Amino acid sequence: MAETLQKVAGADGATVAYRQYGKGPRLITCLHSLALDGSWYAPLAEALGEDYRLLAPDFRGHGQSPRGVSDLTLGLIAQDVAAMWDAENIESSVVLGISLGGMVAQAVTGSFPDRVDAQILMATRGGFDEAATRGTLARAAEVRAPGGLEAAVDMTMRRWFGDGSQDAANPLVQQARAQFLGAGGNTVAEYFEAMTQVGDFHTDSPPPTLVIGGDDDQSTPRAVIEQLAASIRDAELRIAPGGHLLAFENPHQVAAALLPFLENLACWPR
Repeated sequence: MAETLQKVAGADGATVAYRQYGKGPRLITCLHSLALDGSWYAPLAEALGEDYRLLAPDFRGHGQSPRGVSDLTLGLIAQDVAAMWDAENIESSVVLGISLGGMVAQAVTGSFPDRVDAQILMATRGGFDEAATRGTLARAAEVRAPGGLEAAVDMTMRRWFGDGSQDAANPLVQQARAQFLGAGGNTVAEYFEAMTQVGDFHTDSPPPTLVIGGDDDQSTPRAVIEQLAASIRDAELRIAPGGHLLAFENPHQVAAALLPFLENLACWPR
């Protein structure tokens, strides 16, 4: 699958890098999870096939996008996505996001409803109750403290990969571990704090929505996935094989779960 890397000025002039996979007529904007980057979507692009073109930005402080100077919020990252679309002369797109990326996807939909043709929310949540907010803010404080990120990495890998996190030969685990540590405690903490804003972007007029959970997700339990689907009018719910990062671990199985939804969308060129 052909890949290109480009850069654009984001909402406040900061540099935002993004990758393009494929040249098909069906566009999907793909938003990555915490500490990773857009390169993780290459296998899913291959699995979806030649009909699809994927745009995958690196969020600020991730991959090849610098942290910048503005406070990190879901709304700011949503504006960066819109800046990427403007640079590509894109009026609207299907938006797919996993974990943190699913929360950014909801911010994009809430901020730019006329530019989102459909949303696919994977291994993510649509809001934080008081207990979840306290827990997430506590994780932010922990990784921001000296040595906190290093102390949190093993538990984070277990949340993402389950028992597979102990497989030293798994390249996905090793890459995720390196990128998590490389992101830095302050950046990871800021994104934890930003996640708690996701409920601010609830919309009463959602686009066509597919919610997908992994059948072995140690980070986002099935009950949370079901709650998200139930909160969005007419949302479809599917459970696919895999853990929290199912789109990256099992791209072909996830593509098979996505394609029936994608094929039925009315937004594609005819």
